[in-house]
Parts: sequence; structure tokens; C-alpha cells
Amino acid sequence: MGSALGRPNRKRSNFDGDDAPVAVASDDVFPSDVLREIFLRLPAKDLCRLRVVCRSWRSLTSDPTFAESHSRRHPVVIALHNPSTCTSDDESLFNYLSFHKKVPEIHFVDLASGDIVRRITTVPRRSFHLSVQLDYVCFSVYKAPGVVLDTATGEAGNLHRRAAPASPFILGFIPSTGELKVLRFRLDFVHGGGYGHKCYAMTFDGDGGDYVWRELPRPRVSLELTPGNTAIVGGVAYFLSRVSHKETSAEPDSIASLDLATEEWRPSTIRGPVSSLLGGTDPYYGRRKDFRLAELNGSLVMVHYCMYQDCCLMDIWFLVDIDKGVWSRRYSVQCEPEWVHHREFYPVAMLNDGRLVMSMLTERVIRMYDPRTSTWATVMVTGGEEYAAGSSHVGRLLYPATNFLAADI
Repeated sequence: MGSALGRPNRKRSNFDGDDAPVAVASDDVFPSDVLREIFLRLPAKDLCRLRVVCRSWRSLTSDPTFAESHSRRHPVVIALHNPSTCTSDDESLFNYLSFHKKVPEIHFVDLASGDIVRRITTVPRRSFHLSVQLDYVCFSVYKAPGVVLDTATGEAGNLHRRAAPASPFILGFIPSTGELKVLRFRLDFVHGGGYGHKCYAMTFDGDGGDYVWRELPRPRVSLELTPGNTAIVGGVAYFLSRVSHKETSAEPDSIASLDLATEEWRPSTIRGPVSSLLGGTDPYYGRRKDFRLAELNGSLVMVHYCMYQDCCLMDIWFLVDIDKGVWSRRYSVQCEPEWVHHREFYPVAMLNDGRLVMSMLTERVIRMYDPRTSTWATVMVTGGEEYAAGSSHVGRLLYPATNFLAADI
């Protein structure tokens, strides 16, 4: 796998913040601060072309702090472009992706322009799901071992295990240690009837990973593991609990949590906003499929879909205090009419101006909601692409040794 998949390099340069001065060649026409501000306004694709102009420009655009400032101004979503129109749990998906000439790609979509600013074509065939942390992408591959890709260097590593469509791999980052861990789950029947999950973890260390899957303690409740039911926030993995027909007293919005650093399940579940604040009085409270989990700007978020006849409302709750179980409803969104009978959409990013980016699994597109105008829009990309999965990108598109224009587009 190589050392590229080790602990992310968080070494900072001598520059600090958006207003930090940048040394440039003395013969540059513009002062350094003016040139920096101009470059921060340009898309990543244009900056990569400007790198070849002179050494000082290349030095400026390759600086890690400049790259971080640029990424904050130009939010990007990573999307798995999958040419199939089949669902990931269908046998036809395997057949289609095995023999179709097209193969999946990773698209980095600039949300400001809708342009594809980067393309990665070295994606495993039959990929049906991606999990993203920093610049690392973990692929779940149908009937094949999973793969972790460092999008900055192109280095890839084999996970040596498979993931089922109902429980794809989950990639997690631990801020306190800088470690990256991959979670894998396996359905397991328990004594006395019913079933649960076995949980395994693999750590990527400074030498590129120990390549050993460790079995963790069993979760205390059955979990929902499909996309939209899990989230990684601050080194903790969160899962919506699965409610069976035998568990009549279980709350459909309860959340199980796994501390990735200690690899221990927290002793009790977290009560969701509907059960803790509304007391389960909502007539649609008991329907487990009306809830989704997500991470937005470092916060754990629960989405609650309320279906009333031909009207679909989507309430988005942010967890404010995990110890006290305090939730805050920050969005109440009216869905478009064609989504009334579909709940396979969930938020993947929130922009600084409050707009929400949604991954639409049934429609296979990336959509954006603007709360200021209460309107929806498709994130426009070329060719009418179909996206099987999406995730926000918090890494950097600009790297000293990487010119993705020549290699990936």
C-alpha cells in the first residue's frame, strides 16, 4: 500500500491564514498580497495551468496553506460516476459493470460552477460506494476486495476483504491521533434467533497500514449500515439502529456510536430529536425508513422525512450537545413533488451561505437546495452523468507534485 496511506501530513508552512504574505519573484508585476487574492478567486483548473508560468507562481499555488484557503472558497463534492442504472443490491449491477465498456470514475465537482475540475479514472470496476476522509477515498467493490486510494499521490491499497452492498466499508479519521481506520461489518446470526453484526477495523499507520483486520466488540444493537445511515464526526462513528418488528419499544431515531480511537462502543444509544424533543407524537415517528444520518461541517445531523399525503417535508436536526441529547432544527425543507415516495436522498455538504448539497440515490444526481429562495437545482455537470454516491471533499486539489490536468482529465 505504501507510506502514502499513512498518517496525513499536517505540517504547516510559514504562511498562516488567508491574509498571510507569500514570497514571489521580484520581477512579478503584482504585489504578493494582490497576486494571492487574485489566485484565490480562480478555479483549481485554471491555477494548475498557471503553475507553468514561473517558479514563484508554482511555489505560491503549491503552498499547503494557500491550498487550504483555496479549498474553503471553492467547495468541491467528490462523486462516484457509475454508468449503470441498476441499484447496488441487484445482481444485474455485477453483470452490467463486469461487461460494459464504461468503467466508474471519480469526479471532483466544483459547486460554484458545476464543472468537473478533476477526474480519476483509476477506479476499481464494480465500485458501488465510496467513503471519503481528507484526501483518501475508500471504495466498496461488488464481489471484490475493497480499495483505499490517496487522491493526492495516486497510491492505492487493497483491503483484502469484501463488503456487501448492505454494509459498505466506512473510512474514519481520528483528529486526536491523525489515524485513518476502515470499518467492516458482517451479518451474524445470534443464539436464540435474530441477527446482529460483527465489526472489524483496520488501521493505517505511518508505515502504510498494518494490513490486519481486528475484530471489535459487538455493537449492543442491530445497525443500519446502508448509505445515509452512518456518519463520522470527530473520530466517532455513528449508526442509526435497526428496529425489528420484535422491538416494539425501540426508538426508530436512536443512534449507536463507536469511538474509533478506543474501538469501544459507547454504553448507551443517543436519543434522536423526534423521540427526545417531540416525545414520539409525530404520526410518522415510528417509521424507521423516514430517518437518515449525515455529517455537515463537523456536526452530526439527523434528517427526518415527514410524508403527508402528497407533501414531503424534510427536517434537518443538528446535534448541539451529545451529553444532554440537545438537538436544534435548522432546516425545514419542502421536497420536490417527484420525491414524495422516495427517501433515498441525504445531505453531503453545507456551504458557507447555507445551501445544502444532496446526494439523490434514486435519481442518481447531485442536487442543491437554497434555503434563501426555497428552490432546488441540479449541480450541472457535462454529459448528463449518473452518480451512485457523493461526499464532500475537505482535502486539497492543489499539490506540489500533482498536476491532475495532465493525468486525470
